Amino acid sequence: MRQPLRTTATALSIAALLALLELFRTTLTRILEGNPATGPEFLHRVIPMWVTVVIASPWCAFMTSRFPFRPGRTARTLFAHFGGAGVFVALHLSLILLFHWVMANARFGSNAIVDLPTGHRLLHMYAFYVGMEMSVYAAIVMVLLLLQARREAAEREVATARLAQSVTAARLESLQAQIHPHFLFNTLNTLAVLARRGDGPAVDRAIGDLGAMLRASFESPGRHELSLAEEIAFVERYLSLQRLRFPDRLAVDLQIDAETLDARVPALLVQPLVENALEHGLATARGGRLRISARRDAGVLQIEVADDGPGFGAAMAADASGIGLANIRERLQLLYGAAGELTCGDAPAGGGRVRVRIPWRTVDRTEIAT
Repeated sequence: MRQPLRTTATALSIAALLALLELFRTTLTRILEGNPATGPEFLHRVIPMWVTVVIASPWCAFMTSRFPFRPGRTARTLFAHFGGAGVFVALHLSLILLFHWVMANARFGSNAIVDLPTGHRLLHMYAFYVGMEMSVYAAIVMVLLLLQARREAAEREVATARLAQSVTAARLESLQAQIHPHFLFNTLNTLAVLARRGDGPAVDRAIGDLGAMLRASFESPGRHELSLAEEIAFVERYLSLQRLRFPDRLAVDLQIDAETLDARVPALLVQPLVENALEHGLATARGGRLRISARRDAGVLQIEVADDGPGFGAAMAADASGIGLANIRERLQLLYGAAGELTCGDAPAGGGRVRVRIPWRTVDRTEIAT
């Protein structure tokens, strides 16, 4: 119901604008010709002509809504609007005659004989008006069709954007769902190693850390970004589990600039990078150091995870199609497009290094609290 009313209001506005322009043109032309229109002439001839156009304009709105232009239906639509223009002329002419009849009755009384055109006179009058009136109909309908096409294009853009957003969200959910069981299985493997050692207190601490991590990772399943502070807290719990697994082989160096703690990062971004370094780097070495750094570089947040293990090489190729780096690359592309970048390789001093660069954005403290 709202759309037809809007189209009708638009048609009335267009007709009113055409009427004002024509009244201005007529007045200016008569003045330039030295024959300005008198008040009675304006009242009984010029103004009724264009006021009745405005009154008849809802018919244009009806025809536009009933017969929009669509591919494959152009001839049918043109034929319909040609007939609609003929009806518009007849409707306008009827309104003009009705106006003159009312004015005559108001002036001379109900007993006055009003000479309204009939027969050949009425047909001649219709033929006289038809050219100009059809052009008025065409002007109103064309503007309505252009506005309608613009509105439909905007609606299609919104629908396309919503569809793309929903597809992106679904894909992100799928990718994060891949991370969850992968991380869980590796952590359970750590618990199994501790249990075989018979280290009860360590198992108790590990179960506590695991419960906290699972609660943090699953309590907001639709949240694709969080603060770096939250991500680092999650990673620290993960590292506490890994220190139980590698008690004498893991040293961690955190170099997180304070200003980066409120930066917005993808959920479960750093933990898979740390896991990759442990599994493909330090786990094969007799001992090693893991360095996690974050800093702001103008409008970019740079996060780096490096280890002093054997480096990438074959390990990088093996992981490229698996859960870790390939998963993160795809999530960065979905969230940031070309602005999200992940590079990996060997550090100059040896060992592996993975670097992530994403646009600098911060989260609100209220968002962190919830």
